[in-house]
Amino acid sequence: MGKLRFKTLREEVAEEIRLKILNQELTPGMRIIEQDLSDELGVSRGPIREALRQLEQEGMVEYTRNVGCSVREVTMQDVYETYLLRSNYEILAVRLYEAKFTDEEIARMEEAVELMKNLTIENYNKVITYGCMLHAVIIEKAGLARLSKAWSDLEYGEIFSCNAGYTDKQSVIRRQYPIHRELVDVCKTRDVEKICKAISDHYMLTVKRLERDAEKNA
Repeated sequence: MGKLRFKTLREEVAEEIRLKILNQELTPGMRIIEQDLSDELGVSRGPIREALRQLEQEGMVEYTRNVGCSVREVTMQDVYETYLLRSNYEILAVRLYEAKFTDEEIARMEEAVELMKNLTIENYNKVITYGCMLHAVIIEKAGLARLSKAWSDLEYGEIFSCNAGYTDKQSVIRRQYPIHRELVDVCKTRDVEKICKAISDHYMLTVKRLERDAEKNA
């Protein structure tokens, strides 16, 4: 089992807002009303503002003077940049520890990929949770706090790609198990070059698929 990490109230509120964006309760372009969130979540407006500032830094929301915060429009450039960076952070980590995964680390990946078998529309928000569980094993093994933070700060890229207006949720769910099953199987080889290529393909093929979907729905 991975280490438990205490979350501040700001982080908990930010996570709730992320889920609202993922579940399309808050859609691109929609204004975010602080008081509504405060009433719904049962917290003061202070943590709401702090969470929105965090999400603005992450690129999920944008602030307009005299208007307030709204959900950022999803663009393919957003997805491309975040996936490019995330994949290269993971590749750097793998090269640093030469892909020497322990059996326990492989087991943690297996646990995450098996959970993906039970994804449904009702628990669609777990798409990102399970994916990050698996990829976190790859990045955290390097033991570099700044690298892990830089990687985790790009989690909003996953939300963008899973919440793009042209994305079919059922198709996303169906793909999760096979594409992550393939990645775990490659990690089992402990072959650095094969794993690095698999990580790059894993992210970049998703970008290409989203681009095709966007063109079809243009």
